[in-house]
Amino acid sequence: MINDEKVKVDAMVIGGGPAGLSAAYTMASAGLETIVIERGEYAGAKNVGGLLYGTVLNRMIPNFFEKAPIERCVARRELIFLGVGEHMRLSFGAEEWTRPPFNNTFIVHRSQFDRWFAQQVEGAGATLLEGTVAESLVYDGGGDERRVVGVRVRGGEEFFADIVILADGANALVTEQARKDLNLRSGRVKQDYAVGVKEIIALPRGRIEDRFNLESNEGAALDFFGVPFEGIIGGGFLYTARESLHLGFAARIETLARARLSPYEVMERFKAHPVVRSYIASGELLEYSAHMIPEGGYNAVGELTGPGVIIAGDAAGFVNMSLYKEGTNHAMESGRAAGETAIEAKRAGNFSRDALTAYETRIRKTVAWKDLRRFRRVPEVLENCPNLLSLYPRKVNRLLIDFFTVTEASKQENQRQAIRSFLRGLPKFRFVRDIIRARHLA
Repeated sequence: MINDEKVKVDAMVIGGGPAGLSAAYTMASAGLETIVIERGEYAGAKNVGGLLYGTVLNRMIPNFFEKAPIERCVARRELIFLGVGEHMRLSFGAEEWTRPPFNNTFIVHRSQFDRWFAQQVEGAGATLLEGTVAESLVYDGGGDERRVVGVRVRGGEEFFADIVILADGANALVTEQARKDLNLRSGRVKQDYAVGVKEIIALPRGRIEDRFNLESNEGAALDFFGVPFEGIIGGGFLYTARESLHLGFAARIETLARARLSPYEVMERFKAHPVVRSYIASGELLEYSAHMIPEGGYNAVGELTGPGVIIAGDAAGFVNMSLYKEGTNHAMESGRAAGETAIEAKRAGNFSRDALTAYETRIRKTVAWKDLRRFRRVPEVLENCPNLLSLYPRKVNRLLIDFFTVTEASKQENQRQAIRSFLRGLPKFRFVRDIIRARHLA
């Protein structure tokens, strides 16, 4: 690997998140000499907690949940619509979700989980350079012959490789520069971004289980819509970890600017709602984080390969922003596909643009790509139908409350009044149109 002139390996990965680690694990397991460059102090240092979907990881590391630092399995999910002093919830779960493979849905502290995954990558034979910032790619040739041959890190040191996999996340500065340098096509639409804000709130384990009606090691994943997020495209979430709650929201940055709201203001408004306030009561704030999320979807995904380079994970835009809100699993799927493509290219000794388009062929056969395509209209629907997650849920919420409000009037009179209140101020034609479009969200 090291000689008097330069460091040369088979493959380099920029980014030690789920996509980059999956690519590195795949390549190292096949014997490729692999280096991962991670700008954080350690893999996961920039992340806090959240949901992990484990189907892809379970194929790479069978029964990983028996070894990994899992907080809880998700035994129950809830969709909660918040009005002013009101709420409506849909709660569902299954006993089978409490048994292996636990519906492949887990709550983790990403700082712990990513660090564990990085250790598995090192165990497979890869080298991690943590606390190292990749500043640019190194090229050879010019014009149509230009190709990626390595990575330059902060300080000027250069590392050379047959192939570089870009998995540098949503704020993908190296990827964006590579797109310009190699004239890679952008997606059909501009990539949009959301800001994700999250707080880790400490609560004793027993109190969490009592408050959320959970058995030991069982977790709940709650999604929130409605009043705290009116005027923006976004929603909240709450996940129960072992001895903490992961509370936060994600909102499209453009709509926050339009509404002249700061992430802090939205978070405080969310936490002040009586339902949320009761969940986090007596909790102690441990951590606060904010990060960018690409949510342009399928139509914002551009060209993914160039000569000597592949783009994966958030850098490629592989995030499903439907009700499923799936990111880590898609990142791992794309990272694994990138690693498999690199292995094939190494065996063939061909890292040209044409050879690496096998990655795009491979990724199109994955669940990640099929889901992105299935939900490709979600960004458009949310932009053009703002009432879907605000006015309409509030109307239905109020309708149910009015139906079950006990007064001296007859039930028939109450029902008539409830229906009149529901229809008042409801844009009928737009309501029908929006409900039809809502099918694209799930």
